[in-house]
Amino acid sequence: MKKIPKTMKASIKIILIVLLGWYMSAEPCQAQKKFSFKKGKELLKKAKTLSEPETVTETKEAPPSDSQNEVNGLPNSGGKKRKLTPPDVNEQIRNARAAFSDKSYTESRFYIQQAIIGIELDIGYKILESMPEIVSGHQADKSQDEVYSTGAGFAGMSISRQYPSDNGYIKASVANSSILAGTAQFAVSSAAMNGYDDNTKVTRYKGYKTILEADDYSGYKMSVPFGQSSVFILECGTCESEDQLMKVADLYDIDEYKTLLGEQ
Repeated sequence: MKKIPKTMKASIKIILIVLLGWYMSAEPCQAQKKFSFKKGKELLKKAKTLSEPETVTETKEAPPSDSQNEVNGLPNSGGKKRKLTPPDVNEQIRNARAAFSDKSYTESRFYIQQAIIGIELDIGYKILESMPEIVSGHQADKSQDEVYSTGAGFAGMSISRQYPSDNGYIKASVANSSILAGTAQFAVSSAAMNGYDDNTKVTRYKGYKTILEADDYSGYKMSVPFGQSSVFILECGTCESEDQLMKVADLYDIDEYKTLLGEQ
């Protein structure tokens, strides 16, 4: 907001008063009698308001569109999913050997960790490729595909895919994490010992102990611990029943995930 300078206000005020006087002197006497007092009052009121603070609203320009960014030489995201190339496993192993030979153990450990990340990402992408592209008529949003690895010795990898729709979404995740798998196994054991309610159930799915959860807002959820440190999680916000949840789960091959992860 910008204020009008005081000098400009005073000048405009003087000009209006002069015009008012000129108008009254230029008219004959009869015209002066007929001169509307209301009109003069309005002019004086305008002059008076100039002595009070007045603001001018600045118009802010809208941010440039993607096409404008391209013209201006700025990057245009275009809503695309970008990703970097995973570490080259063979190259990282060679670097680790060379560093180890030079007794640069810190560097050798770094390259080994990068090699593990490369291996885990390769496994993760294979699992992602095996997941269905269409579930219950909903197309996967591949821009939301995620493959994440910490490189901490097969204890921190996760893979997920989402299937959005107008009335909710479906999300399938596989985690190779001792923490997440342990949490799921504890939930299964706890629910089995403490009994069931309308929102929690323990069952067997394809030979695996599984916990099912129902929520009025988020829908249904299935957690299936498998192997030593892995878990499959299916969230189905579009499912209207437990049977629908199970039919959706049948589209995912947990045994294949187990093989790819090298779980027993």
